[in-house]
Amino acid sequence: MTTSPPAGPRHTATVQPARLDRIGRLSWPQARSLLAGTTCAWADLDGFHVADAGRLPADPPHSTHLWAWDQARCLRLRIDGPQALTAVLRPSQDSGEQVHVHVRPGTPWAAGDQQAGPLPPEAHALDFELLELPGPTPATFVRAAPR
Repeated sequence: MTTSPPAGPRHTATVQPARLDRIGRLSWPQARSLLAGTTCAWADLDGFHVADAGRLPADPPHSTHLWAWDQARCLRLRIDGPQALTAVLRPSQDSGEQVHVHVRPGTPWAAGDQQAGPLPPEAHALDFELLELPGPTPATFVRAAPR
């Protein structure tokens, strides 16, 4: 016998104000410069990676997205060949373009899930948060959640 799952969503989001800065298209060297001082996460043909921006590959990874964060900002890069379409989200900031993000817990793939290849221990050593921009052009930013 099993118990019924609880009614309602598994993870309820909290709403938080933020400032959104659309940077636009950057070359990979420009994007790497913008990422200085952040922690980055991405999935490519070699698996899921969590690394300091200083350890990013010299060439764009074979990935569709790269997420990065530091104490004050979250970055989302949509990688398109040698360029990255880039945006910066600054949670709890009240200047610039104001948006409201839905913040909820996030997890990388399960240890045995092979959708993203092998997962390093770092993938499960952090608690992640998803910062979701709802609306006609939704986007998700990622950061390590405070413990």
